[in-house]
Amino acid sequence: MKKTVAASLIVVISLALAVVCAGCTSSTTPSPSPTTTAVSSATVASDAAAALGVNASDATNLTVAQGVNFTIQLQSNPSTGYQWKPTYNSSSITLVNQTYMASNTSLLGAPGADVFTFQGTQTGTSVITFNYVSPANQTTNSVHFTIDCTTLVSYSVNGVVVSNGTDFTIALQSNPSTGYHWELTVYDNATLKLVNQTYVSNTTSSAVVGAGGTDLFTFQATQAGGGGILFSEISPANETTNAVIYSVVIQS
Repeated sequence: MKKTVAASLIVVISLALAVVCAGCTSSTTPSPSPTTTAVSSATVASDAAAALGVNASDATNLTVAQGVNFTIQLQSNPSTGYQWKPTYNSSSITLVNQTYMASNTSLLGAPGADVFTFQGTQTGTSVITFNYVSPANQTTNSVHFTIDCTTLVSYSVNGVVVSNGTDFTIALQSNPSTGYHWELTVYDNATLKLVNQTYVSNTTSSAVVGAGGTDLFTFQATQAGGGGILFSEISPANETTNAVIYSVVIQS
C-alpha cells in the first residue's frame, strides 16, 4: 500500500510544482490568514513540494516548522461517548487548542472531527499518539504521528485521520472582501474525492461590511492508505502568497 501511495503522490508533487510556481513572480506578502503563515511565493513552491514529498511514503509523518502551529484532525462523534486523547512530549510539543468541528452535512449523527492545534517548540523528532477511548475508558483505536520539527521549512504540514468511505471537511479562514481567496491547488485523486466547496460567513447580517468567514472543502476518502492536499491562497493579482498542506491518513 505504501508503494501505491508513494507513486500517486509523486504525481501530486509534480502538479504542485507546476501549478504553484505559476504564481512565483512576486514576494509581496499580505496579512496572513489566522490559520496560515505568510510566506513568499517562491518559498510556497519549494516548501510545498518538499513537504508533500516527505509524506509520500507515510501519511503519519509530519514535517513542521519550529514555532509555527499545525493541526491534526481526527474523525469523531461525541454522541457515541468516545473521544480522542493525545499523549506527547510536552518539552518539544505544546498543545495550543482543542475543538470539535461538526459535520458539514445535514445527516443526523454524521461524524465531525476533533481538531487539535499544536506547536513544535524544539527541533528534532517526536511522536504524538492519539487513543480513541470508549465511555468505559477502553482504547479502541490508536494513531501515531511522527513529528519532525525543523527550522528548514517556513510552515507546517497538518494531519487528518478518517475512515475509508466517509466525508471530512477542511476549514480555512477567509475574507473575500480583501480580494484574496483559497484555491484547491492539487490533491491525491487516487484516494480522495472533492465532494463540495462552499463559503460560510462569520455573521448572518449583510450589513456588516468586510466580515470574514470560512472556506469549507469537503472530501470523501475513497481508498485506504494516504493522500496529500495542497491549498493556495491567491491574491487579487493572481499570485500565490500562502499555502496550507494536509497529509491524510485513511483507515480501512
